[in-house]
Amino acid sequence: MFPRSRRTAALLSTCALFAMTGCGSDDPSSPTPDPSDVTKPHVTASSPAEGATDVLPVQRFKLDAKTTGLQRVVTVSFSEPMDRQQAQVSLIDITTPAVAPRALTGVWSDDGKSLSLTIPRPQADLPPLEEDRHYALDLTALRDVSGNALDSVHEGLKDGRLDFTTGKRDRVVEHACAHALLDTPIPLTAGASPTAAYPAADTSHKVYALTLPASGAAFLGYTEVVSAEREEAIVMYLGHEFTVTVHDVTEAETLIPTSLTPAPEVCVPVITHMLKFTAPAGDRFLRLTHGPTTRDAYTFVFERL
Repeated sequence: MFPRSRRTAALLSTCALFAMTGCGSDDPSSPTPDPSDVTKPHVTASSPAEGATDVLPVQRFKLDAKTTGLQRVVTVSFSEPMDRQQAQVSLIDITTPAVAPRALTGVWSDDGKSLSLTIPRPQADLPPLEEDRHYALDLTALRDVSGNALDSVHEGLKDGRLDFTTGKRDRVVEHACAHALLDTPIPLTAGASPTAAYPAADTSHKVYALTLPASGAAFLGYTEVVSAEREEAIVMYLGHEFTVTVHDVTEAETLIPTSLTPAPEVCVPVITHMLKFTAPAGDRFLRLTHGPTTRDAYTFVFERL
């Protein structure tokens, strides 16, 4: 029998010799390296995309029950499984070379083909990314499971760096996100008929959890908005894509134009879309029709701008 020190040395030598079998691996589920694989991996998709401009520099997330924080999440997808033991990349401020590159450690998907990177605030008083800056994420330290470096000439990324330029922060949506992330939604059941009483859901800075009555095989309901003395913009920040129509029913029934657009990705998935319309001045009674839809409930933040 070997002495303890010789047994340990023998075990380490065996692990080094047969590394492909997973001896000593922290992740036994990782794919086995293929020594015959010489194909270099490349980036197939990313968010933001390579060369993107006007990228949101800040996203808001729930830090605790009373506080939100700021971060920016970047995701990168690859053409083949990557070495999940290596997840560190560098964030470079191209606009301001005097700023030192920041080391970021990402989280790999289970299949090793997607890397999620959370960019935190570098200091408590600074945003994750500055506005109107050109940044690059240097991914050249990453390897596939066989040790091949990124393809530096592939059209997906070319130089191994993900380049993008930030735009302005969207502080209006950030404000709505704070409500959506932290406030307790007001439960409300929509009216079942346009001619009977239906509840108001028109208090600014409030989050509503609206339940819709069944209408045949779908769901459909009604709420009310009372306009102010002056004309004002109304925005409903929705947790799902949802059809809402608006009518002024003060005298005759008049359709009010609305627009439904994807929301800036400040706090997905709690806010995904924005419904906008202009409420006429003069304490007008507006009826909102929610649906018909296959969903029986959804949440939204109501804001008068």
